[in-house]
Amino acid sequence: MRLMDREVFCGYEQCHCAGAEAEREKERRAEAEEARKAMLDKAMRDWKRAGVPERYVDLDHPLAAEIAEGMERGQWAYLWGDVGTRKTTCAAAVAKRLSGGKRSVLMAPMYRILDEIQRSFRDGGDPLKRYAEVRYLIVDDLGKRRPTGFVLDSLFQLIDQRYSAMLPTLVTTQYRPSDLVRRLAEQGDPDTAKAIVSRLRHGARLVEFDGPDGRLR
Repeated sequence: MRLMDREVFCGYEQCHCAGAEAEREKERRAEAEEARKAMLDKAMRDWKRAGVPERYVDLDHPLAAEIAEGMERGQWAYLWGDVGTRKTTCAAAVAKRLSGGKRSVLMAPMYRILDEIQRSFRDGGDPLKRYAEVRYLIVDDLGKRRPTGFVLDSLFQLIDQRYSAMLPTLVTTQYRPSDLVRRLAEQGDPDTAKAIVSRLRHGARLVEFDGPDGRLR
């Protein structure tokens, strides 16, 4: 208001009537929902960048938090069991927990890594560089496809680089360690296969996934 040619602000008191309180609560909820959606959108971008398969984005696993915490301390993980026992579900849930911020994580099925190695024969380049240098590597379905001799050597190079650099690595496989050695050696050198598995399990957390195939229920 104006008083003697001067503008005077007398202040105001916030209305505490039921209608005003309801409107303020509505605004607070809208702001909270907007913040939640923004966080989810960022998380989805982080998970996609990390290679988490879309099918597993909304899934979790009771062991994931514990395994992720172990990897943050530098521990490797070896998850093995029959098909459909939720190994990939657990691995994806671990990847989701490790992604974001300055932490870098990469999840990839073994067949994709093998394909990249094989394409490099023709196209050149170093397909293993990003897998070797990422902070956390998660390899799904190791042993599903039998690698040839040269590819097995490349796989050893990848695992050995990460082992020497103490970069935490998680693998899922249908095979217990002794069986994985035989599987990898079917078309390659047995000593190389043994060296790969030895590094994968040294100091690693070994978890056997048991039970029926959940996909057939």
